[in-house]
Amino acid sequence: MSDARPPSVDDLAGLVRARSREGPPAARLRLAIELGRELSDAGDALIERFVAEARAAGLSWTEIGEQFGTSKQAAQKRYGAVAAGAGAAAGAGAAGADRWPGRWAPAAHDALTEAAEEARRLGHQYVGTEHALIGLLAVKDGLAARVLAELGVTRELILAQECLDGPRTPPRGAALGVMPRLKQTIEHSRRIAEGLGQRATNTEHLLAGLVAVPDALAVEVLRRLGLSADDVRAALARRLEVDVERLVVRRRRRRRLLARTG
Repeated sequence: MSDARPPSVDDLAGLVRARSREGPPAARLRLAIELGRELSDAGDALIERFVAEARAAGLSWTEIGEQFGTSKQAAQKRYGAVAAGAGAAAGAGAAGADRWPGRWAPAAHDALTEAAEEARRLGHQYVGTEHALIGLLAVKDGLAARVLAELGVTRELILAQECLDGPRTPPRGAALGVMPRLKQTIEHSRRIAEGLGQRATNTEHLLAGLVAVPDALAVEVLRRLGLSADDVRAALARRLEVDVERLVVRRRRRRRLLARTG
């Protein structure tokens, strides 16, 4: 291991204080939360990159699971899509259709592809919700782009937000990791599409799925632009002419198995 060590908690606290310029406690707390998200996303991207590298080098899921101290099945469930997407990206030279499994409408597929390209343009080694938000704007004929435009959201305003500042390294064709919150967004968008009776997930479902992840960086960006998740859902509901509740993702309750006695 090199002499370079990760920053300590005191180092990170100093960074928060420097960013807040000795602001009130609430401002420091908000910045600490944002920094925590940045570190979490960077850590996820780091692990996913080396899982993909290990798979490309021929390591089995059993061997990878051992490194995590978990089972083959758990490791494959958590990182299988990433490794498969990395292989597709390495072959294609960019994140492509194989990166986004599922049934997607052309506009939504284009938005996800553009999200990956935006990540590369920014020098990021991962695709996150912030990139997906920009990707949705890029597909001008998508309903999500029209809704975001009505709300005053632009690519320039998104990129101007300081919370997007992060490690920037030229990818040089490397595979991009997919952030957990973007994976949540994709899962939510599918459920919303199904709830509306649509077989394919489109940009409006993707946008609704995005704002359904409360701690997503894209939601923080929108908040900084003066928009709440409810604002976005309301605008989508008006365009779709549906009740706004149909765009809300409810947590699934686990079923309890009741043992029969006697």
